[in-house]
Amino acid sequence: MNVREPEITSVTDLTDKELAQQWKTIDWKRVKDVVNNLQSRIASAAKNGNWKTVNKLSRLLTRSFYAKLLSVRKVTTNKGSRTPGIDGIIWSLPADKIRSALQLTNKGYRAKPLTRKYIRKKNGKLRPLSIPTIYDRAMQTLHSLVLSPIESATGDKTSFGFKPYRSTKDAYAYLHICLSKKIAPEWIVEGDIKACFDEINHTWILENTPMDKRILKEFLKAGYVENYHLFPTEKGTPQGGPISPIIGNIALNGLENALAKKFYSRSDGTIDKSHRNKHKINYVRLADDFVVTTDSSETAHEIIEHIQTFLDPRGLKLSEEKTLVTNISEGFNFLGWNFRKYKGKLLSKPSKDSQKEVIKKIGEVIFKAKAWDQDRLIRILNPIIRGWSQYHNHAVSSAVFSKLDDTVYNMLISWAKRRHSNKGLNWIMTKYWHKSGNRKYVFCTELQTLERFSNAKIVRQRLASLHKNPYIDKKYFEQWKIMEYHRKKRITKPNSVLN
Repeated sequence: MNVREPEITSVTDLTDKELAQQWKTIDWKRVKDVVNNLQSRIASAAKNGNWKTVNKLSRLLTRSFYAKLLSVRKVTTNKGSRTPGIDGIIWSLPADKIRSALQLTNKGYRAKPLTRKYIRKKNGKLRPLSIPTIYDRAMQTLHSLVLSPIESATGDKTSFGFKPYRSTKDAYAYLHICLSKKIAPEWIVEGDIKACFDEINHTWILENTPMDKRILKEFLKAGYVENYHLFPTEKGTPQGGPISPIIGNIALNGLENALAKKFYSRSDGTIDKSHRNKHKINYVRLADDFVVTTDSSETAHEIIEHIQTFLDPRGLKLSEEKTLVTNISEGFNFLGWNFRKYKGKLLSKPSKDSQKEVIKKIGEVIFKAKAWDQDRLIRILNPIIRGWSQYHNHAVSSAVFSKLDDTVYNMLISWAKRRHSNKGLNWIMTKYWHKSGNRKYVFCTELQTLERFSNAKIVRQRLASLHKNPYIDKKYFEQWKIMEYHRKKRITKPNSVLN
């Protein structure tokens, strides 16, 4: 597929009204097809080690007007599109968007300092969030279109974060496969890297990230503004930048291969995972959260030492408090699930921390809803309940869903009693709970019905082939996605064969 640029070459060619009309008439399918084609070629070249071709295609993609259009569209349609950087600028008008796409260029690029904010973590600590200007976000997105297929082609196969067609559920499915058999490993290394994104060594990143070094240095060394003071960034990649997750992946890629070389290589140094994995080592990672399985506590501590040796050149350290060695009979938490064997059978359930978090979130909504009507309360609660139950609907969650339904029911009873302190329980139940179908008490109105956690059907997650690449084998993943959709809807599609 050839990249044919639009005829617009200057922001002075058209008026704002004409530019806006051009934006509204863009063929986004054509834009995505052109960008995806170039990304596929980059991934194939990177997989084959043809770096000369990778560099040529990378330059072609970063100069492509279609890629620039797609980058602008991404940063103006995500959740942070209305959050300005230090310059206070956002692109809300169609004319602004197409004008900005025309102005994106590597030539003379200088990144502006980032705005530093803090968000509260689950443990109560504050996590720094650095917000680039929207122009810098678009530039990072443009270069991430190049960097992502390279990382996907050369990175760890069992790394599931920030990749197309991969998700936390794939990490769950892979780990479940590794631990569910009778001869499965029984010891787990729960890895936690201390301030991963804030501590990555800049020198290592610049030497090992396959992109324009000058542009990458601008991204890394932009500095940040806090309390009207400018601070330099000497290490780390700012959380809040579109390219940061990919750089984080690149920094941790290679750990799977390093473990293989250490623990199941032949005498000549070549890896023979299928026949020599006597220590039952399996590795799965999503972002900076990872788990390694093994056959003994002694090997687990060796793995921790080897991982730290791997991380040292990158400027990273394992957290001594949070990096744990656990037996599968005791159970461990990973990505919101608790994996544990009961009398030799693996059961993976929503973790207690995850349950507490969703109940806390629902409780905060109900507390704010003292003066809300029932419709508004249902409208706010439904996405929370639906989203959490869909995230956990592939695990052993039925009992947990029922327990959470009872908890929410009691919370709503308290909400209703507080609103009508002078009324009896029967009056309150009649006002807010009604019969619906076979259920006698349903928290609903004429317009809306409150979702229940137990409405989510339990459907086991299957894992797509680890040997397929999302950029090279896109057709495979599209077919897989369709087949999984119909499987989960209990619809059988005949003649559906994946090659």
